[in-house]
Amino acid sequence: MLASGGLDSSVLLAELARKGCHVFPVYVRAGLRWERVEVAILRKFIAALRRDNIEPVAVLEFPTLDITRDHWSVTGKVPGYRAALASNYIPGRNLGLLTKAAMFCARNRIGEIAMAPLHSNPFPDARPEFFRAFERAVKLGMELPLRVLTPFEGLEKSDVIRKGRALPLELTLSCANPRGSLHCGSCTKCAERVQGFRAAHIADPTRYARKSL
Repeated sequence: MLASGGLDSSVLLAELARKGCHVFPVYVRAGLRWERVEVAILRKFIAALRRDNIEPVAVLEFPTLDITRDHWSVTGKVPGYRAALASNYIPGRNLGLLTKAAMFCARNRIGEIAMAPLHSNPFPDARPEFFRAFERAVKLGMELPLRVLTPFEGLEKSDVIRKGRALPLELTLSCANPRGSLHCGSCTKCAERVQGFRAAHIADPTRYARKSL
């Protein structure tokens, strides 16, 4: 599965493992500013689960700096706390992640990729019709009958938090500008996280460098 170290994909990873699936966490590194922290916290989360059916994280390289060098995901001029969720868009993000993951699946004879887009995700490459089109392209271009699983597509952030309330959610990262291992507390991704915990009526275990109202 595509594992980012974020709250949503980490809860999905844990849920798949709990159901007895043999999980291959795949992290795709593109050169974005938060990746080093994400990979480290993803490994800590998986270690905390203590599940024998989760493989070590496979870190794949898909460098995009030649295209995205001036994008906020690289420069650090991230969307602020009150910015719209749509401002988090990174063009072609899911397309790139899935393309690299599909190559991994073909090499390792895996027929499914799971990922965790939510109902509130406004991006064109998070729509069901995109995922179905991607499956058809992989079957045509690689002769691989691959399924893209998106079991959280009807859920809100608060729903996922409720699902994962017994998990070590403090070992997840939802931040575009982390300060070491701390969430910045000032970006739109932190805002979504803060508001998700509030809507779920669950205490937020996250450590923020600054927690905006």
